[in-house]
Amino acid sequence: MISFKLLVLRVLFTLLFVELVLTLVTDEEWARYKARHKKRYGQEDRYHRWLYEKRVQAVANHNKLYSQGRSGFRMGLNKFSDTNLRPLYSRRTAIPAPPEPSTEEVTKSANYKSYDQITGGIDWRQYGYISAVGDQGTECLSCWAFSTSGVLEAHLAKKYGKLVPLSPKHLVDCVPPPNQGCNAGWVSVAFNYTRDYGIATKEFYPYKRKNEECRWDPRDSAGTLWGYVTLTSNNERELAEVVYNIGPVAVSIDHLHEEFDQYFGGILRIHSCGNTKSDLKHSVLLVGFGTHPKWGDYWIIKNSYGTEWGESGYFKLARNANNMCGVATLPQYPLV
Repeated sequence: MISFKLLVLRVLFTLLFVELVLTLVTDEEWARYKARHKKRYGQEDRYHRWLYEKRVQAVANHNKLYSQGRSGFRMGLNKFSDTNLRPLYSRRTAIPAPPEPSTEEVTKSANYKSYDQITGGIDWRQYGYISAVGDQGTECLSCWAFSTSGVLEAHLAKKYGKLVPLSPKHLVDCVPPPNQGCNAGWVSVAFNYTRDYGIATKEFYPYKRKNEECRWDPRDSAGTLWGYVTLTSNNERELAEVVYNIGPVAVSIDHLHEEFDQYFGGILRIHSCGNTKSDLKHSVLLVGFGTHPKWGDYWIIKNSYGTEWGESGYFKLARNANNMCGVATLPQYPLV
């Protein structure tokens, strides 16, 4: 007779096998995925399919937790589901972070509210200061240019009452070293360039996912800044005050995690996230914050992965959660 222990093992194996079969990717599904995202592979096809199958399983496992109320965010399949972004973003580590002297301080107006005076939250998208979500492309590490142009256009729109989308491509092509165009860069370096040379509109200098020769005449500038503020590191209360009272802030995060790649909606928490300056690999635009009745405080952040990623190109990140993913490690905004 079969022992009870052996019977239990067989049942568990059967359940595991059934679960794997249910998430197995068919040839037709793999072909549809590649067609949708315009991907073509030769000898590497099996490798990318293997990555995709792993992501299919990971998404299914995580969303089971979400449906049980054990996680506050959902995951989904997207254009990153068959790609390992880690080798690509390792280029960022080759560009040392520039020093960030606090040459300017936060200017507080007469009606500036302290953190304890703020009730609710804010979402600067509702004021018409935030442009449409862009797509940097998987082959170009230009997130720094998108966050720089995004925060600058928001503050110019707030000051002058008109939103004029600015050009990340201008910054990719023209900002000098240590920034390296599609091979990554830092927001503060782009701020300094824009202070000296201005910036083009998105219409005048449209985006392409590659490095090209700089073709810029400062006489065509659509805007500039006279300085920038680097906030106190790891101070989420100060960061919230500035976002509420002054406007959007460019921040950098540790994003090299499967939960971020496959994020689909909700309040993101990644317990393995780093929050030191050396962990920061991706620049984004913080446009607001709020509080969920169950999952707590969160930041509202604009990404540059296109509108099919996340919540129409945005994500919510846990706030007041020990500086989740380094969101408060290097916050900066321009003075216009």
